[in-house]
Amino acid sequence: MKKKKIEISLESNIMEIIENYPEAIEVFVEYNLPCVGCSAARYESIKDIVAEFGIDGDELIGKIKEGIN
Repeated sequence: MKKKKIEISLESNIMEIIENYPEAIEVFVEYNLPCVGCSAARYESIKDIVAEFGIDGDELIGKIKEGIN
């Protein structure tokens, strides 16, 4: 199945990011985020996890973009 390119933003769904850019998993692990194995990742956005874990959203998005390019 061909993966679609998606824009990464605060509104991006975590599971959609992981499914389309598996290399982003390393970034979630680097930040000690349980998103990779969490069933809630299907429903949560980056905005949700940065609020929950107290992480700078722009920094996380930047790291994800670096990791997928």
